[in-house]
Amino acid sequence: MVREQGRQPTEAAKELGICIDTLHSWLKASVIQMGQISRLNREQQRARELETEVRTLRKQLGEKEAVIDVLKNP
Repeated sequence: MVREQGRQPTEAAKELGICIDTLHSWLKASVIQMGQISRLNREQQRARELETEVRTLRKQLGEKEAVIDVLKNP
């Protein structure tokens, strides 16, 4: 209600029949959770980028090794 509808925390807590402190702790926990999800997404993205880079470098290495083999065996 607070995040999605932009309602005031005191109004939302009153409507839900909960203590304002409870609502504040929920809001704080949701911010922490969103930060953890964001960090996890960044880590996953970085892992995908590194995997792509490794594949590219292995391909280049294979090509260079093939050239070296050709030059060694005329």
